[in-house]
Amino acid sequence: MAETVELLRRLPLFARLSETALAVVALRTVQRTLPRDAVLFRRGEPCHGLYVVVAGQVKVYRASPDGTEQVLHVQRAGQPVGEVPLFDGGAYPASAQAAEESRVLFLPRDDFRWLYQHHPEVADAVIVELGRRLRRMIALVEKISLQDVPARVASTLVEHAEAAGGLRDGAEFRLPRTQQELAAELATRRESVARALARLRQDGVIAQQGARIRVLDARALAAAARGRARP
Repeated sequence: MAETVELLRRLPLFARLSETALAVVALRTVQRTLPRDAVLFRRGEPCHGLYVVVAGQVKVYRASPDGTEQVLHVQRAGQPVGEVPLFDGGAYPASAQAAEESRVLFLPRDDFRWLYQHHPEVADAVIVELGRRLRRMIALVEKISLQDVPARVASTLVEHAEAAGGLRDGAEFRLPRTQQELAAELATRRESVARALARLRQDGVIAQQGARIRVLDARALAAAARGRARP
């Protein structure tokens, strides 16, 4: 149990709990290892508890009848998955799947309710995460509805550059998604993503080696993200 307590202490969701509370949670959690593409839950299924990513990545998505996916967000280490139904009592509004080999903690629904009732700081942490996710969702809707595919791709590169330390000439970062995964997130096809990246390389805006991106012209990349051609 000591190992689980130490693991919980490193997760932002539980970091503010007392040693006693951590011990109680540790007794009630179960760790699961998920191979890549393993489904955690599907849209419409009843919610049985809270998942927290310990290692790896879990994508949350909606799928159309023809199999087309729209990735809503990707949760990484320390972030909760599927917590909305725990508050509103409904079914899962989307599906979740391991984007790579991952580990998750599972806390049953009744234990989670006990936890946030007795330790409101846990509910506060979940609400903060929901707020961040809502902001990302609003940005994603704006990106998909108001921008063409090249601008969507450029906007995504700008976001990753800023997250890696700032958009500037010479900034380097790693794209955490494949072109297929990026296409699913941006509601387009992999070929369209590949063409957009190729155009940015040809125009001297970025350099790319596999998943590594180097910004060569930050002003041009920002302009492309706004849908403007390079002067």
